[in-house]
Amino acid sequence: MRFLNYILYNNIMDEVINQAPSNISIEEIKEIYEKNNNNVINTLTELWKIVEKEPKPLKKFDEIRDLCDEYDKACYEYLNKNKIK
Repeated sequence: MRFLNYILYNNIMDEVINQAPSNISIEEIKEIYEKNNNNVINTLTELWKIVEKEPKPLKKFDEIRDLCDEYDKACYEYLNKNKIK
């Protein structure tokens, strides 16, 4: 029975570690898990509250969208400037 509990504990801990934020150490995860009376949901909730929110870096598609917007504006200005009156 003790061996079965050990295997069950390790499987649960593996799942918690896999779902936890990557910047938290395994030791911290285990401490929080034990502090929450081995409750997986409460542990993950607490772990994700620890993560500091970082500003989102400008993504590649944002850069592409900005470039396309600039191109559209330039085309619009050119067409308005050269339209037939």
